[in-house]
Amino acid sequence: MNDDMHAEQTITNEDNRRSEDELWKELISGSFHDMLRSVLPEMARVADTSKPVRFLETELRRLARFTRRYSSSHPDSRKFVDILAEVPLVSGENAWILLHVEIQGRGGKENFPLRMHRYRCLLEGRYNRPVAGLAILVQPIPADQAEGIYCWEGYGSRVLYEYPVFKIYEGDEEALQKSENPFDLAHYAGMQAWKQRGSDTRKLDYMKLLLAELDKRGWSHEEKMALLWFIEGIMHIEDDSAWNEWEEELEKRKETGDMYVSLMERKGIKKGVEQGIQQGIQQGIQQGKIEMIREMLDAGESEDRILRYARITPEQLERIRRGEQPTLH
Repeated sequence: MNDDMHAEQTITNEDNRRSEDELWKELISGSFHDMLRSVLPEMARVADTSKPVRFLETELRRLARFTRRYSSSHPDSRKFVDILAEVPLVSGENAWILLHVEIQGRGGKENFPLRMHRYRCLLEGRYNRPVAGLAILVQPIPADQAEGIYCWEGYGSRVLYEYPVFKIYEGDEEALQKSENPFDLAHYAGMQAWKQRGSDTRKLDYMKLLLAELDKRGWSHEEKMALLWFIEGIMHIEDDSAWNEWEEELEKRKETGDMYVSLMERKGIKKGVEQGIQQGIQQGIQQGKIEMIREMLDAGESEDRILRYARITPEQLERIRRGEQPTLH
């Protein structure tokens, strides 16, 4: 592989990894109580679901700045999604929980249990309050890193920190597929994305299966669309023929009036209505689609990903980038 090809592949890998980070973060943030019921039932039982969970992004950014300033070997944040959440409890108190979602699964020089221990200690020391921990592993890591135990001892001292570990790549497939918990279906999608990682054809089969499962659920349109968006992204189909077959499947549903047309179009309808567009549904779809593309550009999404999901041409994307209003079909 020459230098140009290697650089291009590196950029593609970085884009894919960032996209996967965002997918998991959005899923967990949007389905937090569902996630707790599946992953941490002990906390779910005492959580007050009538009150919103607060995500402490500022506190995490401060922690990241601190670790960069005082550590010459701070963890590679590109391999992790860190979420710090304040969860209201039925007792009237609030619990803090720090989630580490390990994305890449390659392990390496970084010590995952040590990262769990250090971040918890830094947060507890800075904010003078207890912090629960939770590790979610999207792909396998070395066994000694996946036990949920940090231990150090020496000179008469012993430190032991145990935390729950949830493995996306494991689980009861039949139970997950039949579950009424949206996070379980996302778990099932993540599991199959890992198991079928060498075959876009097999991934497509599971996408269709998951689409059929969504049809059976009484969830809101928003919940279903969010899950379908997650499923599309996490499966990451690269083969054009397989992706075209998926789009054809959605197009069939469009013809029968099903809600599963194109997520981009459905979001476009919603945005068009919200913005008071009165020129008809097609114009509403187009305007909303353009706004969604602009949001993706602002979020730093890669051009390939935008072209794939928005189904537009590079020329149309460039015009949108320049602030123009091209006609989309």
